Amino acid sequence: MSTPTESISGIQDKGDVRVIPMSRRADGTIRKERKVRPGYTPPEDVAKYTNRVLDAIRPASSISSLTTPPTNNSSSSSTPKTKSQIKNEKRKAKRKEEGPSETNQSKLEKEDATKPSTDATPTTAIADTATATTAAVVAESGPMDPEKKLRALNKKLRQAEQLKERQEKGEELLPEQLEKISKMDELQALIAELTL
Repeated sequence: MSTPTESISGIQDKGDVRVIPMSRRADGTIRKERKVRPGYTPPEDVAKYTNRVLDAIRPASSISSLTTPPTNNSSSSSTPKTKSQIKNEKRKAKRKEEGPSETNQSKLEKEDATKPSTDATPTTAIADTATATTAAVVAESGPMDPEKKLRALNKKLRQAEQLKERQEKGEELLPEQLEKISKMDELQALIAELTL
C-alpha cells in the first residue's frame, strides 16, 4: 500500500479516492474523514497563472531584495528636501505668521460697505445700493475694454426693457427684476458716457 500524498489544501490521495483526513476541532470533537468528489480542485490547489518572462526577471530582483537589509523610515527624513517641499514649508510658515489673510479682510470690508444701515429707510437703502452698484460698474470699467463694457451695458438695458414690457402686460415680477427696471436710467447714462 502506498503512502497517501497530501496537497496544499490538505486533501490526501489514497489510491483512487481523494479524502479530507480526520481532524480534531478546537472544542475537542473529531471531524470524520470525508471523500472529495472526483475532479474537484479546491481554490488553494489551483495553480496560479505565471508569466515566464516575468518569472525570468523576478528571481534576480527577489534575491537582491532578500539580501538587502530593511531600511528604517527615519532615514528618509534625513534625505535632502526638494525645492518644492522647501517652498511649500515657507508658504505655510508665512500663512501662520500672517494670521487672517488680507483677502479675507478686504472681503469683510466690502461686505460691510455694501450692507445698508439698519436705521435707513427702504427707499434710501435701494438708492444706496443702486449708487454702489453703479460705482462698482464704473470702477470695473477702468481695466475692462470700453467696447466690451458698452456691449455688457447694452445687454443689461435690453433685459431691463424686456422686463418693463412684461410688467406692462400685467405679469408679476420679482423684486430683483423690479430693481433692474429702476436702474434703466443709470444704465442709459453710463452708455452715454462710454459712447462719448
